[in-house]
Amino acid sequence: MAVTGRPDRIMVPRVCALVAALAVVVGGGTSCSSPSASGALASPFDASSPWRQVIPADAPVDPNSTAMIASVQPTPALNANLVAYGIPIYAAGRDTPTYAVACTRVDYGLCPFAGWPVAIPDGAEPNTGSDGVLVSVQESSGIIFEFWRAVRDGETWTTAFGAVNSLHGSGWGGAATGSGASRLAGVVRVAEIADGEIPHALALQSNNACPTFRAPALKSDGTSTRADCIPEGARLQLDPELDLGSLDLRPGELAVARAMQRYGGYLMDVANTPLSVSFEREADPAADEVGQTYSDAGFRWDYDAMENVPWDKLRVLK
Repeated sequence: MAVTGRPDRIMVPRVCALVAALAVVVGGGTSCSSPSASGALASPFDASSPWRQVIPADAPVDPNSTAMIASVQPTPALNANLVAYGIPIYAAGRDTPTYAVACTRVDYGLCPFAGWPVAIPDGAEPNTGSDGVLVSVQESSGIIFEFWRAVRDGETWTTAFGAVNSLHGSGWGGAATGSGASRLAGVVRVAEIADGEIPHALALQSNNACPTFRAPALKSDGTSTRADCIPEGARLQLDPELDLGSLDLRPGELAVARAMQRYGGYLMDVANTPLSVSFEREADPAADEVGQTYSDAGFRWDYDAMENVPWDKLRVLK
């Protein structure tokens, strides 16, 4: 139920101290005051974060790359999770209501939200997919509250499990995703599509994820035992020699393809599709519509395959 007495105000010093410690654990800066709140939410995580690194020109390719890409490209596609599995991202201010949020999966260990006044804006809703994802960012403290299977019942919020991460950290930590990536990390933002520029690596999912993982992933929820499975934490890149200007790409496809050439994407979760990518859920569209910004960029529907990009030209880096 809702926490009374405005604990989001009286606990700011404690939250700032905890975010400093948290940032050390998950990587990155340790100050509550930098960068600016709006800039940090628009470009989350420390400059040293794996999500913000350009792929070097001489990055080696995994020797099993061809087989792994063939396994997730029976039909060339990178499905855009725009609606049911789009990520609802909310900015929480100092006056945002806070709640004591319990975890319903007690077999996963101590609830990450235990003891926290969890800031959740009025009107916040998880996505409608089976993951029930919701992300709330308390910008003043730099704390990210990440929900898996969030449920609101009147004035009470619960979640199956979740994570608490730092907006100024590495973008890895917790159990909100199968690999331990922050649920905010790698998400294509509405504003980025509007600008035509995505300045970070992307969050990818696959139904052929291995139970093994590689750095920067911390774990894996993959179950595929095929020889061509892809470890969680693997970084995929669109062939950087591909001339995107020669292709007839819609604006959204071009922005995603450029990011996949320059920054690539990390396999960070299991999905029901061969290969998909996380997008921020656009605010206030009709129930099953992608939203005006995405529509203007050429996205037609949920799980748009962005098929004008030759996704069979992907490669897995070593």
